[in-house]
Amino acid sequence: MPNLVGRPRREIEALLSGSVDAPYRARQIASWILDRRATSFEEMTDLPKALRAELAGPFEIRDPAIADRTTAPDGTVKYLLALEDGATIECVAMPEGDRATLCLSSQTGCALGCAFCVTGALGAGRNLEPDEIVGQYRVMARGLPGQVQRVNLVFMGMGEPLLNTEAVEKALETLYETVSPKRITVSTAGIVPGIRWLAGLPRPPKLAVSLNAPDQPRRERIMPIARRYPLDELLDAVRTFPLDGGRRITFEYVLIRGLNDRPADAVAVSRLLRGIPSKLNVIPLNEDPGHIPGLARPADDAVEAFAEAARRHGLVVTVRRSRGQEVAAACGQLKGRTAATHA
Repeated sequence: MPNLVGRPRREIEALLSGSVDAPYRARQIASWILDRRATSFEEMTDLPKALRAELAGPFEIRDPAIADRTTAPDGTVKYLLALEDGATIECVAMPEGDRATLCLSSQTGCALGCAFCVTGALGAGRNLEPDEIVGQYRVMARGLPGQVQRVNLVFMGMGEPLLNTEAVEKALETLYETVSPKRITVSTAGIVPGIRWLAGLPRPPKLAVSLNAPDQPRRERIMPIARRYPLDELLDAVRTFPLDGGRRITFEYVLIRGLNDRPADAVAVSRLLRGIPSKLNVIPLNEDPGHIPGLARPADDAVEAFAEAARRHGLVVTVRRSRGQEVAAACGQLKGRTAATHA
């Protein structure tokens, strides 16, 4: 039974063409699914009741099921979603005033094993399907406060999006129906062929690269994928990524005490990124002694010293204010294995 979630408008209309009496009916249904995020045909009140019942046989509108939903004091909401095969994933909604950022997962685990990431410490999982990716957006969007008018999407949840390019491409096509590519960011640990693939899309989203070290030896130490795609090769691929309308590449940099957090490291990063329109997103490590033992968050003054050194040497720098730490929803903390206590 085809699931109509995760499909772009043209595909929904094509699938329905033999089951409705006029093209405008297929357009109505596609609009209900994409624009209004309907969860059943019964919600589609401008369709005849008989047609609604008839469509519910050969088609379904299925999102991942909410297994748990936890809310942090800062308003961040972490969802544990159950998939059809029994796998679970986590995704995160971060509302702030009239805007919200929704963090999407692309795999049920991660095989890359980055030293600072809980998902990587738990190991590999399968690729998500397009409906499972788009379904996360639909579930979280329905739960947003009424004042939210603008949504940004970031592929920064569980998994490496550029190791699941087929599903990510189809999910992006569907998400573009309601969210501009300028408000969607795909983050990668540095999969060079994936970056080149993303750059070749007709409408590429924004790109974020998990950098985390100012040199190859330290990057290899905390990111095993750097052995396969060295830093110079990675930056060469980034330099060819299409940028228009003042866009920049975001470089994410997890600060780990005693490893990559000195002002001298910030200067080295600024030299590394010279000539690339970029923004450095500094992320103090979100600790998890149970899954990533031996790594510690720098003191606040060390974080500020690093950021200031980078700014003095020409980088645009933001220091990410960790959100959702109380419910293990902050950067690098997603587990997708066990439900937390209800808020």
